[in-house]
Amino acid sequence: MEQSSAPTVQAVQVGLQRYVLLTVMLGTGTVSLNNSSFNPAIPQLMQYFQIGEIWASWVVVAFLLAMSISLPLAGYFSQRFGKRKTYLIALLCFALASTTGGLFNQFESVLIARALQGFCSGLMIPLSLGLIFSVTTTEQRGSVTGLWGAMIMLTLAIGPMLGALILVWLDWQALFFINLPIACIALVLGYFYLPKEKADINQSFDWAGFIYLSSSIILLLLTLSQLHQLEDLYQPVYWLLLGISALTFWQFLRIQKRQSSPLIAPAVLAVQGFRFSLMICVVQTVGLFIGMLLIPLWIQHSLQLSPLWTGFALMSSALVTGLCSQPVGKYLDRYGAAKLLSLGMMITASSFALLAWAPVQNVWFIIFCMMLHGLGMGLSYMPSTTAGLNSLGQQQQHLITQAAALNNLFRRLFAAVAVVLAALYLQLRQDFFLSNTYTALDSFKGIQEIFIFCTVLILCALPYAWRFPNQHKINELNK
Repeated sequence: MEQSSAPTVQAVQVGLQRYVLLTVMLGTGTVSLNNSSFNPAIPQLMQYFQIGEIWASWVVVAFLLAMSISLPLAGYFSQRFGKRKTYLIALLCFALASTTGGLFNQFESVLIARALQGFCSGLMIPLSLGLIFSVTTTEQRGSVTGLWGAMIMLTLAIGPMLGALILVWLDWQALFFINLPIACIALVLGYFYLPKEKADINQSFDWAGFIYLSSSIILLLLTLSQLHQLEDLYQPVYWLLLGISALTFWQFLRIQKRQSSPLIAPAVLAVQGFRFSLMICVVQTVGLFIGMLLIPLWIQHSLQLSPLWTGFALMSSALVTGLCSQPVGKYLDRYGAAKLLSLGMMITASSFALLAWAPVQNVWFIIFCMMLHGLGMGLSYMPSTTAGLNSLGQQQQHLITQAAALNNLFRRLFAAVAVVLAALYLQLRQDFFLSNTYTALDSFKGIQEIFIFCTVLILCALPYAWRFPNQHKINELNK
């Protein structure tokens, strides 16, 4: 009787894993699709509401600010209320925010809706990984998170094209509604299949840490959002705000060491595998966002080609990443992370190096390099995240959501800083080195130099990949 019941229990467990994965894929896919499809609507919003570029940029800034604030809260909410309840409430609020943004015809309502979407996104993304890890063994996580990562990359790839088509056929309000059917399906599935867990009602909240961290993030992002030209660097107020941001973050780190229930547990950063993973993810994200800034400038300004070529180039990278994510995850489960991450980072560095010495007029060479970049990201980006979370020992499994949130927070903050610095460097090169003789070829040279920097940055992080802790040893320790 016991022998016959074992396959039944295993089948039930496999079925649960599939439904949990489907639920979080649909929920996170809703978030990813909405964010990527909304970007093409910025010019239309400027025209519709008769606003300038600064106000229009707040459509992006409001989302990013709210998301950055909620990311550190994901760990606390998951322990205080449970992953299931927190995820479903966040998904429901995301759907309600989307409905509000589409129904009301004021720019203020759009900003509020985007801020609410950002706040909910900051909770859902790390919780997705926490839910997946709660129903999978260490040996299965690479394959499962590979599927989840593939879905994210594919929605990011098709989102801008879908958004552009919707804007042709309908208007910007429709962008808020396209994700609602998917969100409703995810809510129903989540209600029935997401595993319930015991919540810790006595979990205390680190208010001091949250105030210091959120203040630091808000000051940093607000300051960066106002740096549009080189002359802004000569304004003392910006340096003052950046200094205050750095001091508040330093104070946050000091507080975390003394707190009994810290917002970000120091034990997470004490794990070598997670630290290495964090470093790899940060440099890869910096390269990704710099590429998303420079490729459109190169294709549309230097080559004077249609924006469709930009979309095609960026989409080709995301598609390659998405297609190879699942088989790469299976390899991670069987053989560990070190060789896989090293190969992926070397391919990513090669793609940036080729872009740095690419022929200026050949758009097909750019597309080839972006596909190569997508392959490198597929081999190292999501596998690095999974391997880093797997590095947490059995006694630290309750910190997985917190660790995933920290990973997302660091990636986004460093990427934001890198994009601003890259844009200012191009401005610096134009204003100081080339003065009135600045040409499209000179612009291309500036882009090349930034790609060289990306190459060096990736190579500097390569030792973290080949020194990554052996996955099989980690599995034995977890057992």
